[in-house]
Amino acid sequence: MDSEVLRFASFELDCRSRELRDGAQLVRLQDQPFEILRLMLERPGEVITRDELRHRLWPDGTFVDFEHSLNAAIKRLRAALGDDADHPRFVETVPRRGYRFIAGIDRSRIASRTVSEPRTRLVVLPFSNLSEDSSQEYFADGLTEELIAQLGPLCRGKVGVIARWSSMVFKGSLQRAREIGEALHADHLLEGSVRRDGARVASLPA
Repeated sequence: MDSEVLRFASFELDCRSRELRDGAQLVRLQDQPFEILRLMLERPGEVITRDELRHRLWPDGTFVDFEHSLNAAIKRLRAALGDDADHPRFVETVPRRGYRFIAGIDRSRIASRTVSEPRTRLVVLPFSNLSEDSSQEYFADGLTEELIAQLGPLCRGKVGVIARWSSMVFKGSLQRAREIGEALHADHLLEGSVRRDGARVASLPA
């Protein structure tokens, strides 16, 4: 299993490098959501019980608020996949039992890849809204997402652009650029700001 790449929809989970990609973009996925996803992909369509997940993620002797921690891990996994608990495409909740992966998957070996993965990674951080109107936050977020979407195809095979689900986690963060880069395993960070005044828009990279 550890030598496999598992593909579903536009995503690719590399079990050896423990990376999740959406196209050419690297998606930030913490250890517990990664293990949950891998377990589900090992048994697609089957119910993975909460008890199984507890034993997989927290071995005997580990003291943790299991219910809260598992719910948080599932929530982070859904956020990484852009999934909706009420209308799931990937992770379905089975009430009082556990969870089930409901999308089709494609198993293939890493050796079958024909395109090498880019070694350099770029993260576009959420643009800061410098407008006096706080309602323009959506505009700044939309500009960030559009830039990520445009850079992905342009950089494919050369630079891995980290997915917006990962970068948006750091919106409003007080962490330093180096700390964010280390958390996302990014080589380069692009920061910027946007100011909107009536019909005029000014965007400046940091």
